[in-house]
Formats: sequence, structure tokens, C-alpha cells
Amino acid sequence: MRPLARLAWVALGMLAACSGGTLPPPAVVSVSPAGRPESSSGPVTVTLDAVLPTLVDYGASSATVDDRLTLKIGPRTFGPPVWTDAGVVTDFLPSVLPQGRYDITVQLGDGRSATAASAFQVTAGAWPVGYTIDTIPSQSSGVPFGVTIRAQGAPDGGYGGTVSLLVPGAKVAPLTSGPFVAGVLVQVITVTADQPGNFQLVVSDLGGHPPGTSLPFHLR
Repeated sequence: MRPLARLAWVALGMLAACSGGTLPPPAVVSVSPAGRPESSSGPVTVTLDAVLPTLVDYGASSATVDDRLTLKIGPRTFGPPVWTDAGVVTDFLPSVLPQGRYDITVQLGDGRSATAASAFQVTAGAWPVGYTIDTIPSQSSGVPFGVTIRAQGAPDGGYGGTVSLLVPGAKVAPLTSGPFVAGVLVQVITVTADQPGNFQLVVSDLGGHPPGTSLPFHLR
């Protein structure tokens, strides 16, 4: 909940709330870009329009705004869980959506919602043929460290998408990498295991191409 003073533009919502009127549903105004290949990643901007609900405390002469927000592109939650930047939401979308058309849905804290049907399209991608991982020296459980991953046989200009990360027998964070730059990714990860031992990092992509597996590294 956010003080009304920080959101003066919601005065219309306050008037509707005070008079008992019904607030209008939110709307998805635009999405940019409106699509991309499944092997790419990068920022997407969704512009929303909504009147946020308010709660007026006459005894304290104050009002608050319910700024809770759930925005999704297809099944994936997108952006922060609160209304920000006057409804202009920009977030990084990794290469995790297969080919197809996806609805963009928005739900406000009071339950009002809207759907822009098939507003985002994912087309066929151009994938690497595989991945290699540079040698990983001994590491400490729960302590972040960097790894270098290289896309093999990458398309012209180099792969710019993301990969999934897995360390069998241990926990790794994040589960989805950041974007490759010209086919190379330096990714900071944290591996946590219950017991010391030797482990391997495995990376894979949405396209189902051969995964890359590191040489064993010791986790102490």
C-alpha cells in the first residue's frame, strides 16, 4: 500500500471509491516489442492503464492506494508486484517461451483484471549447436563465483539468448542465466550442497540442443 501523496494522479480512483462508484477495469495499452525469436532475450516494455483503488481513513485524514499488481506474459510473471512508473513496466524476458502467441494479463490488488489476447508472439529461433564451460576451480558452498559458458556453432552475430542451469546433487542459483553476448556468457552462480564433494554444472536451452557439462569441480 502506498501513500496517496506519492500518487496524486489517482485522484479519480479516490473519488470513485468515496462515492461508491465502480472502478473501471485495467487495460493493456501496448507491448514493445510485440514479439521476438524464441532464441533471443532482452527487455520488453508493457504499458498499462488503470485507476488504482484507494482506502480513505477519515479519522486520520489520510488515504492509501492499493498498488498490488500481477502482470504475466503467457505463464511467466513479468515485472514487479506493485504498480510503478505510471504503468510502464520494463523487465528482462529470457529465452524461456517456445514458439506461439501469448496473452498478456494484468490483475490489480482488488481483483480487477484484463487480458490482451495473443499480444506477444514468439517465432522460430536460431540456436547454437551446443555449449562448453570453462574449467571451474574449487569453490565454497553458498559463496557466489563466476563461470564462463561458450555457445558453439552460434548463429551469425553470436548467440544472445539464455540457458537453464543445473548442478545435479546440489542447488544452484539462478536457475536461468543472463544473456550471452556474441556467444559468450560470464555468469555468477551460487552452488549450495549439504556435503562437500565433486559436482558438475550442466547448461541447456529451450531448443533442446545438446547440453553443456563442465568438468567436475570440488565444492568444499
